[in-house]
Amino acid sequence: MNGVSVAAAPLKLGRQPAFWVFLVLLGGCVTMVGLEQVAYLASYPGAWFLSVILLAATAIPAGLIIYRFDLFEPEPASLIAIALLWGGVVALSFASIANSSLLSFVQNIVPARQADSWGAAIVAPINEEFYKAAGLIILYLMARSEFDGVMDGLVYGAMIGLGFQVVENVQYFMLAAGESGGGGAGPVVSMFFLRVVVSGLYSHMLFTGLLGFGFAFFVTQRQRRRAERVGILVLCAALAWGAHFIWNSPWLEALMGRGTGEFVIAVIIKGTPFATLLVLLAVFARRRETQAFARLMKAEVGSDVVTPEEFEVLRNGRRRRRTLRWMKKARGPGPHAVLKQLMRAQMNLALFHGKVDTADHPALEAQREVVRGLKARLAGLS
Repeated sequence: MNGVSVAAAPLKLGRQPAFWVFLVLLGGCVTMVGLEQVAYLASYPGAWFLSVILLAATAIPAGLIIYRFDLFEPEPASLIAIALLWGGVVALSFASIANSSLLSFVQNIVPARQADSWGAAIVAPINEEFYKAAGLIILYLMARSEFDGVMDGLVYGAMIGLGFQVVENVQYFMLAAGESGGGGAGPVVSMFFLRVVVSGLYSHMLFTGLLGFGFAFFVTQRQRRRAERVGILVLCAALAWGAHFIWNSPWLEALMGRGTGEFVIAVIIKGTPFATLLVLLAVFARRRETQAFARLMKAEVGSDVVTPEEFEVLRNGRRRRRTLRWMKKARGPGPHAVLKQLMRAQMNLALFHGKVDTADHPALEAQREVVRGLKARLAGLS
């Protein structure tokens, strides 16, 4: 929220060359991914539909949780969709090709046994994190104004990772169904348990979320020294690569092969430190957002547009949701809808304060009138 954009300005993606680059890449890659999915559907229709249902049941809630990380300025739905498509279609397609090429190279220069054990740990982090990172750059070039804090990078990175993770999991599920011979539900459910229930928190959402935090720190914290910004970016990229490398490495392989309980323990040992770090970064980002919101709203609190009581509700996402639920239950859907608009209009005052130079700027005055109008409308529904 440092140097935020004015919320009223609509995104004009069609004017950005990066958007057309994205569309071209998407058009080429979606054909490859689409043909692959059609082949899966034709070969194992029951297993494919079960895979889609299971993944949707977990990916949709995960996406909603990530989306709600940013309490004060939710990311535009169009950019969220682009992030998911980049991860699940573009990054996955390029990474699949690059992985095959690099793995062949590794197999030619190291002994076969070592290539089998360490190939995935060497190849996947290099290629997959590179192409997912390219999605962050594309998003930034499309909509620089939407990157105004470290939370934005974390959200976009995690969404790119989520898209990658979902489509990749379909591939693994279908591979398991094919290896079983009959394409039944059992292998899909088993793979779902291993890759989503047990391992989901420690996979691509985690890796690219770390990378997104570092990228957003670099592009948004302009007041800091360049060396510091570059250092944080390099550190987060190294952490993303390291988390991916450790995850794919054969370390603890003996433990993972003993049984389900041992596998779960090994997964926790491998992934928990990095997941904990990402949670700490998310808490740090949210705290910075809250502090920035309070600073930008200081001039409004106590006026007729934002009372101190309203400010306390606005600065806390849980209180906002609780207040909205109470309004809907006590006064019905009409007042609930108006209150939701009012809260958004009040929070947008902080965005305008971050963009303009004076407290009496015409844009701010116009936004205050919007707030007053919604307050009058809500009072009229009493």
